[in-house]
Amino acid sequence: MRVAGDQQVIHTYATWGGWAFDHAGWNAESDLLAANAAFEGRELERIELTSTLAEFCKRHDHRMPDQYWNDPLPRAREYVGRYLPPWVTGAGA
Repeated sequence: MRVAGDQQVIHTYATWGGWAFDHAGWNAESDLLAANAAFEGRELERIELTSTLAEFCKRHDHRMPDQYWNDPLPRAREYVGRYLPPWVTGAGA
């Protein structure tokens, strides 16, 4: 998501069927957008990223996994594994 009209992305998250996954786990995407807009005090817009991970990271000055001191994937997988996804819990967005 980004501030409406801006180029810079301020928050990146993954989606699935009306759900969003970010550092806080799974939440309804509409709730995530509303909470961030309230925090920012400005209108935000959802943008869909259509580039590859490498292209996105380069464009937004993010490190690729191989640019970390140690492999971040085991830690990331452990973190993601803490949150049961909606398709497992049967929750609706």
